[in-house]
Amino acid sequence: MSSTLNLPRGDVTSTLPQELIDDIVDYVPDDEETQKHLSLVNRSWSHRTRHHLFQTVRFELGGRSCTLLNEVLRTNPSLYQHIQTMRIDHGSRFNLQTSSILGVIDPKQLVNVRGISIHGDTESCLHWSTLPAGLRSALYNLLGKPDLITLTLMDIRDIDVSFIGRSRRLKELTLYGVKHSLSSSPSISSDGPPATRLADEKCSLRSLSVGQCGDALQCLRATTVVPQPVALKVYSGRYDEKMDMVLQVFSRNVETYEIQCHGPSGFLTGPGMIGHLPLHSGVLDFARLPKLKTLRIRLQLNQLWYLLSGLTPSLGQQIARLRSTNCLEDIDIVLELDEILHYWMRSRLDETLHPLFDPAWTDLDNTLGDKDAFSKLKKLRIWLKIPTHVVHSKEELASRFSVFKETVMPNLTRRGILEVVH
Repeated sequence: MSSTLNLPRGDVTSTLPQELIDDIVDYVPDDEETQKHLSLVNRSWSHRTRHHLFQTVRFELGGRSCTLLNEVLRTNPSLYQHIQTMRIDHGSRFNLQTSSILGVIDPKQLVNVRGISIHGDTESCLHWSTLPAGLRSALYNLLGKPDLITLTLMDIRDIDVSFIGRSRRLKELTLYGVKHSLSSSPSISSDGPPATRLADEKCSLRSLSVGQCGDALQCLRATTVVPQPVALKVYSGRYDEKMDMVLQVFSRNVETYEIQCHGPSGFLTGPGMIGHLPLHSGVLDFARLPKLKTLRIRLQLNQLWYLLSGLTPSLGQQIARLRSTNCLEDIDIVLELDEILHYWMRSRLDETLHPLFDPAWTDLDNTLGDKDAFSKLKKLRIWLKIPTHVVHSKEELASRFSVFKETVMPNLTRRGILEVVH
């Protein structure tokens, strides 16, 4: 089914059972254009399409999208109940005093919201303390809803994140570029219960993604029991001792651990040369993850040398600490070569693949090739995102990978668990 779907209109369509109409509409829940076409058939079809068209809404505070959404909701208040996920963006160019914002962010009307993400301006960040008091109060009430399942806060300063202690059902939490502060206390919000320490059995958090948020993590630790996520993602840029100290106590139940060496936007974290800096030793401390099964590392070419070298404890050295006491099953190493190669204006295949022939790969092969120490290991995948202009031919690329597998990492090749994907 596509957006060009032709359906009869009028009495013929209205005779279809509502259950059949619902099945047809639900067949393409994520195809917005098709949903819009279906909504025009008649009222029976429109009622069901509203559930999909308004299930997720995205708008900029004070922007045109916010004004339009406010007009639609004001005309059709019943649409509030269909909203389950909200993506709220902030742009410093917009006026935050407009009444349309409070019309959209109405905690009393948004009864079915289960996922919220607020993204500050990546250049200037969102300074919470500068928000109008009414808007700040409405946002705190919305964020403090006890039935939230997913929450994302990015590039926000001066926010008191203690409201997270209200979320009894929160399963996924992302904090990136968040500076916790008591200066904008959520005490101005009175519509929800205060943040409290939750009993162990009531702490439902299962996925935690963090970066540049040491203060916020410390607040989370203080206002709730220490969450024990099964999945942990760490953005390595500006990873400091404060973050490391808190994450040590968040790690004992982690089964999937992902290291992201650039920010959520896909670019190098921080200005200039930050991408060339070695990883903080705490990021690579796998010994604190006794239940680790899946390890994922995403980085760019210029960061690979630091990961493999001995300037800091290398990847091979850190993994070697897990000998005979590990549950490790899968390792994915993703090298994103396209952006950095374009920046450097490189176009030769030899220069692209050269880091793969570093002796440190042999050390990693010797470590993971030990069947007794890593008996549960099923796969090591090396993912290479190589620009098409760099690859002279598929045959040449396959030949280079074959040499790498046979001569640099022969142990894993013999075990049949090494895979190079491009």
